[in-house]
Amino acid sequence: MSAASYSIRRRLVGGTLILMIVIFGGISIAARELAIHESKELFSARLATSARVLEALVARQLENASIANPIIIALPKQLEEPQGDAPEVFGHHYETKIAFQVWRDGGPLLARSASAPDTPLGALQAGFSTSKIDDEVWQLFALRSGEVWIITAEKDEVRQEMADGIGLSILLPLVLGGLLMLMAVNLVLTVNMRSLRELAHRIGKREPESLELIHLEKTPEELAPIVTELNSLLERVKSTMEREQRFLNAAAHEIRTPIAALQLHVENAQRAPTAEEREKSLNDAMQGVRRTAKLAEQLLVLSRITAKGVKEHFQPVLLSQLSCEVIAIHEPLLTRRGQTIGLDVEGELPVWGEPYKLQRLLQNLIENASQYGKDDGDIQIGIRQTAAGVEWRVANDGLPIPDEEMKSIFMPYYRILGTNAPGSGLGLAIVKEIVEQHHAHIAMRRKDDGQGNVVTVLFHPMNPGDG
Repeated sequence: MSAASYSIRRRLVGGTLILMIVIFGGISIAARELAIHESKELFSARLATSARVLEALVARQLENASIANPIIIALPKQLEEPQGDAPEVFGHHYETKIAFQVWRDGGPLLARSASAPDTPLGALQAGFSTSKIDDEVWQLFALRSGEVWIITAEKDEVRQEMADGIGLSILLPLVLGGLLMLMAVNLVLTVNMRSLRELAHRIGKREPESLELIHLEKTPEELAPIVTELNSLLERVKSTMEREQRFLNAAAHEIRTPIAALQLHVENAQRAPTAEEREKSLNDAMQGVRRTAKLAEQLLVLSRITAKGVKEHFQPVLLSQLSCEVIAIHEPLLTRRGQTIGLDVEGELPVWGEPYKLQRLLQNLIENASQYGKDDGDIQIGIRQTAAGVEWRVANDGLPIPDEEMKSIFMPYYRILGTNAPGSGLGLAIVKEIVEQHHAHIAMRRKDDGQGNVVTVLFHPMNPGDG
């Protein structure tokens, strides 16, 4: 099942759009509330001003007037059915939404605008108030001048229209600017993600066997770690493939030699004129079979420990216990050669490792020490704690290895010059691989008395979090 895919560019643009909607929505709500507040202040001040103007121009004259019917101040007919919100030469259609009345205290209506009814717009109470007439909300201001009440009023929808207009005038540029910004962000992302598309294109058109490093003409800082790690992976794969190819070539060469020798010994046995010569050829062939079997075993072990993807079970391992188990297996074979083996342990010293590989490590070191040691020599295994970690060493009695060969003995298929000891040259190479997998260190030196060699493996101290 393939993993779900998504577009970074679309997510960024979509996320930006959502944020813009939330932000601009908040701005529009805040702008409308602010516009409503300011329009109330503005229109309330205008109502009060209008009332005082009426008081000065009309009310004082009406106090002494004797009028049977109220004065009605009409508007031009052109304003009664306005076609739009724009001002005209006759005035503004908002005038139809503004009204006033002049009442005598406790008496009749003296004057009103054409837009005002004959009934009171509201209670004759000084100050601001709100009234509902014919399902329409009016904002009122009442002013008393002597025995005359002046009431000015305007429909509440005027304030709402003003608030909506102010909010729209604020929001519309923001929306248009936001859309332009969104388009600009999308364009910038598209241009700057060309490097990512180029990387994908170069990877897509590569041949499966190609391990050449990837180089871009211009690499963004955010993409550089991906390119670096990808090139590092290619280098590791290339190194692994080269090592495996060298291993296969060397293995083919090493196997070819004993097989050719076996064929020669068998042919000699077939052509042997006497039973003694036939016996000698068969014995030589049997030694070749053993050598080939040993080589095959070492190749399988090396292949197993170097295989990638094999699940490993690292755990605390007591080297003293593991050493006793390996010694018990090899001691009978060493005894036949006249060799002895001993173990010197300084306490229970655990290391973090894979038990099978550590067992194979010690087996190879013991076999190598026996093969290149004296026939009646002694092999010593030591375990001790040092300041740098846990030290595991194997020493033998025999000819010391020349200094110029010390660095080569851990290479695959390498055998010390001038020795006739049988072997495949893989034993110490396997040891070195296991040591590296355990992040330990291995070294070989001469014994202090000059008679034999010592191989030392140093394990780092266990961390508290191990296990």
